[in-house]
Amino acid sequence: MESLVPKKNLIHQQIRDFTLKAMIRSKDQFTCRRNEEGNLTLYFGKDETITLPLVTLRPYQREIQDKLFKEGYKRFFLVRPRRAGKEMESWNLLIQGALIQPGLYLMIYPTNVRARLVLWEGAVLLNDQQEGRSLRFLDMIPKRCIKHLNQQDMTIQLMNGSVIRILGSDIDPDKLRGVNVLGAVFSEYAFSDPRVLHILMPVFRQNKGWFILQTTFNGMNHAYRYLQSIKTNPAWIWRIDSVDSLKDEKGHRYITDEMIEEDRKAGMPEFLIQQEYYSVITVQHERLYFSREILSLEENKRIISHLILPKTIVYAFYDLGVNDSTAVILVQFDHQHNPDIIYYLEGNNHPIHYYIDEAHRFCNKHYLRLHSHYLPHDGKNRDKATTKNAQDIFQELGEAAYCVPKPQRKIDAINLMRRMLYRTQFNKENTERLIDCLANYSKVFDEKNNIYKDHPLHDWTSHAVDAYQTMTLAIEHHLISEQTEIIYYS
Repeated sequence: MESLVPKKNLIHQQIRDFTLKAMIRSKDQFTCRRNEEGNLTLYFGKDETITLPLVTLRPYQREIQDKLFKEGYKRFFLVRPRRAGKEMESWNLLIQGALIQPGLYLMIYPTNVRARLVLWEGAVLLNDQQEGRSLRFLDMIPKRCIKHLNQQDMTIQLMNGSVIRILGSDIDPDKLRGVNVLGAVFSEYAFSDPRVLHILMPVFRQNKGWFILQTTFNGMNHAYRYLQSIKTNPAWIWRIDSVDSLKDEKGHRYITDEMIEEDRKAGMPEFLIQQEYYSVITVQHERLYFSREILSLEENKRIISHLILPKTIVYAFYDLGVNDSTAVILVQFDHQHNPDIIYYLEGNNHPIHYYIDEAHRFCNKHYLRLHSHYLPHDGKNRDKATTKNAQDIFQELGEAAYCVPKPQRKIDAINLMRRMLYRTQFNKENTERLIDCLANYSKVFDEKNNIYKDHPLHDWTSHAVDAYQTMTLAIEHHLISEQTEIIYYS
């Protein structure tokens, strides 16, 4: 009998531990309900309630809140001017979504660095509530709803099982394949890599998730084109706001002329004033390298549906990535030796034969022959471990491969590409990513002198543009030879 005493005490201890854990869980559980104003109220037991958002939404922000949570719309495209509070608006909608329905929620910025600076470490001034007081974005989530914060991954686990992740679109988008996202905000979508949305779209369709694209315009790029394509779709809520349309209940503008004049006096270019405050689409020659050329593509209808020349040789042009993306362009040439780009491929962490196989697969599907491959100048650089270069690997796989010369200056190559774009036609279905990259290829901004430098920013657009550069250099140096096949008859 004595041996049973410790076991009995152990059982009692286990019961007490279980009861304590149940009490803790019960204390942290909550129910949700919307009040008459449409705001979310969290009920913790009988006595404690918290109303969200913790900041007062403006009328145009409450409209989107109602469309999302009351009327059940799932797709939003919001063009908001600078100082319109779009960050605070979309972040608080994401918080509400995560508290209502457990799941994974994403706040996606153009870059991971921007995500950390703007939201994870950032705050907003509460001019509407108390002059000069600020509130951190992370503090907009009630502390008792948070289970754990991961500083390194910028991940927030909530008590109800939801996970909120803040990240940049400059990650490898393929890592998001198969991720079951219930809600997402794409902050400054016009400046972000659109491939992230393309990869997540099947998930949103399957699980009936929702997402918000919020941005200011950035020329006639992927965001502008996407907005035009959804305007007549009744499943979408879209708005193009300016400082003139965002007013309070008394008809007063939230963004005054004095605020705009502050930026103008600080040296903000007028085209940016028009874009950022008045949502005017501008052709941004100051910032985007190929703004005129992309506009010409649209106006002269050189983006053509199902563009493939039958029984015409195909050439592949590369930008090779070591620990980065590899980009491949498949090109045919018309009777005037103008390039028709029929396919674009971009990938990460694949061996060279993967891209060769994909190029052949596409050509075989359309009964075309892949003639040869053209690599950038660094395709001749030898790997210290294997003593082989990329050109060697192509040739060992039975492929004809050539390296183009290195341009003396990057700006010379850019000017060659500008001229070549007036000669190029694009397959509409297979080259959308390439066109997006060319349209967004931009200059580095010198914040100290408030000007754009005349050398390119290295970002998600660079790999596609460098592959197009390989094609341009191969044409310029007359490296492309169309060898006629000789057929012998017995």
